[in-house]
Amino acid sequence: MRLGRKVTLGLGVVAGLVCSHLAWAHPGRTNSSGCHNERATGGYHCHGGGGGGGGGGWRELEETPTRVKVIAIPRARVWINGAFVGMSPTPAVRIDGTKVQVLLEHAALGRHETTATIDSGGTTALTVRW
Repeated sequence: MRLGRKVTLGLGVVAGLVCSHLAWAHPGRTNSSGCHNERATGGYHCHGGGGGGGGGGWRELEETPTRVKVIAIPRARVWINGAFVGMSPTPAVRIDGTKVQVLLEHAALGRHETTATIDSGGTTALTVRW
C-alpha cells in the first residue's frame, strides 16, 4: 500500500514538472489582446489569454501588422494619427488602416501637416519634407 502512494506521488511530481515547462515556454509580456512581439524571430503572435477569446496555446496572426516610421528634419516633434510618437526620426509605430496623418512641429520651422496612404502590412519609412 505504501509503495502505491510513493508511485502516485512520483507521477504527480513528474506531471507537475512537465506542465510547468509548458507554462513557461517563453517569457514576455502580452498586450490587452494577449499578443506580443517575439524578439528572437521578429514575429508577432498571440496567446489565448487576452480579450475574452480563451483557449490555450498560441496562434500566429493572419496579417502582418502595419507600421510606419516617419523621417523628417531632425528634432521635429512627430504626431501620427493624433498621437505623439517622439522626435524625428521616429521608431516604427503600429497603426490601424493605411491612411496616415502626420503632424510635425519644429522650433524654427513651425508646424507642417501631411496625409499619406501606405501599404497594408509591413513597415513603411515615410519621408516628410517641409
